[in-house]
This record gives sequence, C-alpha cells and structure tokens, in this order.
Amino acid sequence: MMLRTLGHGLFSLFFVLAGWLLPAATTTTALLWLTPVVAVAEDEPEPDADSAESSGDEDADGSSQSSSEAPRLDSPRAVMQTFLLAYHDSDFDRAAACLDFSKMVPPPDDVARFAAVEQLKGIMDRLERVVYEEIPENYPGLVYRWPAEQDNQPIAIERGDDGQWRFGAEMVASLDALWEVWQDKPVVLPWYRQVFLGTELWKFGTHFFALLIAWIVGRIVKSMLLSTGASLERRNSVYVAATLTALARAVIPLALVVGFSIGMQFLRLNATVREIVETVVAVLYALSIAYALYCLVDVVATWLDNMAQKTDSKLDDMLAPMVTTTARCTIVVLALVQVATILSDKPMTSVLAGLGVGGLAIGLAAQDMIKNFFGSLMIFGDQPFQLGDRIVVDSVDGSVEMVGFRSTRIRTLDGHLVTFPNGDLANSPIRNIAARPNIKRSFSVTVTYDTPPEKVQRATEILGEILHEHEGMDPDVPPRVYFNDMTDTALSIMVIYWYHPADYWAYCAFSQWVNFEILHRFNHEGIEFAFPTQTLFLAGDPNRPLNTAAD
Repeated sequence: MMLRTLGHGLFSLFFVLAGWLLPAATTTTALLWLTPVVAVAEDEPEPDADSAESSGDEDADGSSQSSSEAPRLDSPRAVMQTFLLAYHDSDFDRAAACLDFSKMVPPPDDVARFAAVEQLKGIMDRLERVVYEEIPENYPGLVYRWPAEQDNQPIAIERGDDGQWRFGAEMVASLDALWEVWQDKPVVLPWYRQVFLGTELWKFGTHFFALLIAWIVGRIVKSMLLSTGASLERRNSVYVAATLTALARAVIPLALVVGFSIGMQFLRLNATVREIVETVVAVLYALSIAYALYCLVDVVATWLDNMAQKTDSKLDDMLAPMVTTTARCTIVVLALVQVATILSDKPMTSVLAGLGVGGLAIGLAAQDMIKNFFGSLMIFGDQPFQLGDRIVVDSVDGSVEMVGFRSTRIRTLDGHLVTFPNGDLANSPIRNIAARPNIKRSFSVTVTYDTPPEKVQRATEILGEILHEHEGMDPDVPPRVYFNDMTDTALSIMVIYWYHPADYWAYCAFSQWVNFEILHRFNHEGIEFAFPTQTLFLAGDPNRPLNTAAD
C-alpha cells in the first residue's frame, strides 16, 4: 500500500510537470485520440455497466442513484437503470431487488437469486441494446414488455400492488426455460463492448491511454532531469548532476508502473483476476523502485572515483568498482527478497528464514564462487599488483585492467583480454613487472681469438667508458664489465648494466645508443667482432704453419 501511494504521488507530480511543458498541440492530439473511447460510452449505451454510466447514472428525473439508498422502481425505465447499474457495480442484492421472486418455487436462496440475475442479464444481452430514452418513464399500463418493437418480447416489467415496478414474477419463475432458449444465441453487443475478464474491451483502451500518458510524462521528466543535470555539471555541481542523471534512467519505468496502476482503476475485473493484477502491480512497484536505487549507485561511484583520484594509492581505484558492485548486488538481493515476500504473502522474516535453510545448498553449489571471492580478498590484502601494473602469470604477460569479486582481467601486450579467476590467481606465482626498480641488461661482446691481449684489454676499457655514469644509472648498482670467458669461437667480454627508472621505452632508446657507441668505438680502434666460425690449419701451409708440442 505504501508503494502504491508513493507511486500515485509521483504520478501526480508528473502530471503537474506535464502541464508546464506539454504544448497545446500535444494536448489537443491526446484529447482527439481519446474522443472515440469517450464516444463509445456516450453514444452506445448498452445493457451492462457502461449503459448505467453513460445514461443510467441519472434517474428519470436526473438525480443520481446510490447503492446505499433504496432502489428506484417507480417506472420501467427506473427498473432497467437500477438493474443494470447494480449489475455493473456487482451489487447483486440491489439487482435482485428489481426481480419479483414471488412465484418462484421453491423460494430462492441467495445462490438462486444470483443465478436469476445472471440469467436475466444474459438474456437481455442477446435481445437488443438497451436505450433508456426508448423505455417509458410514465407507462399507463400494468405490464411493459421489452424489446418494445419486436414480436418476441420475453422481458416483462410489471407494476405490483405496492405501485413499484419489477421484472414480472411469471417471467422470473421461467428464467431457467428462457435461458435454455437464449443461451446459445449471439450477444447483440459490438465487439468492443464484449466483456473479457469482467470488463468491456473498449475499457482496455483507457488502460492503454493511461500508459501512453505515463510514457509521455516520463519522457518529459527524463528530458528535464537530463538537461538540468547537464547544466549543473557545467557549473561543477557534479554530485547533484549525477543524481539527476541516475534518476532520469529510472523515471520512465517508474512512470509506466504508475500509469499501469492508475489504468487498472478503470477496469472492472473479477476478484481472482484483480487479486493477480494487484500482486503484479506490487511486484512492478518493488522492481521499479529497486531499479531507481540501482541507478543511484552511480552517484556513489562518482564520489568514490573522485576520492580515488585525490590519492596516490591505486588500491582506491581497485576498491571503488568493488564497492559499487557490492551495493548493486545488495539492492538486487533485497529486491528479490521483497518480490518473494509479495508473491508468498508471508512476512519478510519468514522469507529470510527460508533463504537461510537453502543457504547450505547454495553454498555447496557455489564453491568456486566462494573460492574466487576469498581469492579477491587475498589479492586486496596482499596487494601483489595494482590497477595498470604489468604482470606475468602462467605465461600471460599484460596489464591489469580490472579486479572484481570473481575474476581479474588482464590485457596482454598483443591486445587480448584474459580473465583469471581470483581463486587461481591468488595461488599462482605472479611476476609484477611494473614493480621492478630498474631494468637489467646482460649481454656479451665477443672478439676474435687473434685479437692481441692489449686490444682485448682496450675493448673492456671502451665498454667501461661508454657505461661510466651513464643515463639512468643507479649508484647502488653500477655497470659491470669483465673479460669472463674464452669460448670455442671467440673471446667473450660480459657486460651488465641496470637502467633506472624502469621505463621500458627509455631503456630501449638508451640500449640503442650503447650499441651504436660500441660499433663506432670498436671500429675506430680496429677491434674485430667475432662470430661463430671454425678455422682449419693445414699441414704444410707456409702462411699459417701448424705447430705441435712435439716440435
């Protein structure tokens, strides 16, 4: 009930806003659209609910009838009006008061009286449309038969000894036989006056019109909220702008639910269908309000993002989306609990108790989800990496894009997006490339075996000079240059240096400069680089004599 009251209040506010903004053309179009619906009620009075509404809401002398007053039975027209209006309002006692049951054997109980009213209404529907103006207000005779201008006139309205008119006793006593004759005949009403679920079909058009008005008003309010939000955002009112923008997303669904609820007031549904519809409306109210709260989480997300930008720690950047996700999940769960409460017609405590009983089964079925959740807690606790860090996990090399409750997303160097379950990630070795203090380069410079020792020593000196107090050198880790190996094919000089800070592209540029310097300096000194070769010494070669130990 509280949700329904809130919805009607919001819808009233929407209509006030629509009155400010809707141009005259739109209003005129809406009225013209409604004209055929109104015309149906005014121009085609029928022997049912809306006959009473269009012409039968007033008595012969123009006064309206009330169900709390005694039924008017002072003329044939008054009897017809009273009967149809009472039937329309489901006031079967009042409708039955229009029938004379004095000759019905045995005397009818309430069930029989109700059946007689239904049979009489069914027979009238199959005879002719009721036009009140054609039924006399002052009839001189004692029996008025309807339809007036037909040969077959089964409906008799008789004046009793008390001066009151009622449907005749003999006709009422023979309703069972009359119904057997007329029940298979078609109803005279046009298709749009046929009754479906207790309501004439044209009234569903009224319901659709209420939805249309709700949609129009929702669009207007959404446009107002968005334009106001954009204006406030330009004035740096970020949070108010975010609130209006979030509400703009939810206003149309909420307006449609309110319009649906108001439109249902025009429908005359039987008790079972109305109970179902009221349950559906309550569920829709709960879902629409939950959706509005879901959208308002964007305001919290905006505030958290602004707070995270003011801090140097990237942990805040990781926590912000998780907090908003938690809030949204909480709203969804509470909405589902509320829907379950509405559908089960039980208190929320009973629903929550039922959820507790099923919690064990859900927990067993969601072991991986729970494992991943605790894995995310371990990641946030240990902080092996932060958003944007380049890491290597199980041969996957890339930067961290998002850390969620269930998984972590890594964008590889070739652009692919890899998703790691947090449970597996927490138990895997993680190399945080972004956390290294510097970049180490280790390589060897090789010279030929026939290089004189003096030039080998000069080569080591050149390498040391190139790297002496080089760009990006960390004093704690100076470069290392050693003549460390004599391989099968060359004399090897080991070179190691560390580049600080660990900017990969700056490191690449410096390494290129080092390589060019080595080439230039070695060429200038006449030092030849070695490459994997084998030299064959032939016996008897005068240019390269083969010396042996025996010699």
